[in-house]
Amino acid sequence: MRRLLDYFSKGITSQTLQTVGMEVETQFVTATGEPISVETSQAILRRLVEKLRGWKISKTKGQLITELIGDTGAVLSYELGRHNIELSSAPLPISDIPSLPQIALWNLYYYAAEFGAYPYFAPLLPGSEDLLVIPDERDANWLTLDGREALAPLARTSSVQFTISVSSVDAISILNGLGSNLDKFLQNYPQDLVWKQYIADSKANYRSDRYGGPLIFANLDNYCELLGRHSVIQGTQLVPLSQAKSLDIPLYLRSVWWHFRLKRYGNSLCIEVRPLPRLDDKHFEDQFKQVVNIFKWYGSRQPNYFYGSGWEH
Repeated sequence: MRRLLDYFSKGITSQTLQTVGMEVETQFVTATGEPISVETSQAILRRLVEKLRGWKISKTKGQLITELIGDTGAVLSYELGRHNIELSSAPLPISDIPSLPQIALWNLYYYAAEFGAYPYFAPLLPGSEDLLVIPDERDANWLTLDGREALAPLARTSSVQFTISVSSVDAISILNGLGSNLDKFLQNYPQDLVWKQYIADSKANYRSDRYGGPLIFANLDNYCELLGRHSVIQGTQLVPLSQAKSLDIPLYLRSVWWHFRLKRYGNSLCIEVRPLPRLDDKHFEDQFKQVVNIFKWYGSRQPNYFYGSGWEH
């Protein structure tokens, strides 16, 4: 637990709502509503590099392009499915959300349409075909650990996420505020059931709260204690945190899928807000406002304002 506590606390200089990163997953379909092929998604990525100044290929797997990066720091990559492309913005001022990521999305839609591919503005794509594409070693390890049957349904989900900087003083209060408002997030987040089924079906035998997680924390120590109960994925095995000799903390955090989770980028402590559905782009403003209002309201409260069994989950 000491490693996690130091990671989240030492050298942190960020302020609450200083920067925001936005991630948008978009599933692309044909004119008849079928998920696009990997050949089509590859053609889209190549066209973006050809036509848009500042975009270049940053990762490949064999002949497969798996990631593009723009000169603003934004990234386009696969999100499990061959048809599902995720835009991840660089950290931006709050005033640039969602307008700057929206420009990148418009460019993506424009060039996708040249290949008969169109955005599917919904969080779940119906169907049973296996759409998985495995772009890197991390995903390949998860596939081996989980089993293809368990992982495949997640490739048909898409969401919107915001990663927002916080001060060390505000972090736990805001996490607790988000947790106390979970019902408002889940009322329009149908992939919640898909995630729960994934945890149940995975051959890895994860703890049930590896997805969703506890919602209320007494303090940062308590957060790290509860987080540390989850084993580390090392290769294709789960290893207890206490036995993990070499720990890639950022990768570990990405494999514990709590609704609201702490991240660190440089000297910035951040909270990633995950349970937001992918809808039409016109909903970005309201989704961001919903999240920011919680940050503003709970940022000034003390952690011990909250009480409840969540501390011991």
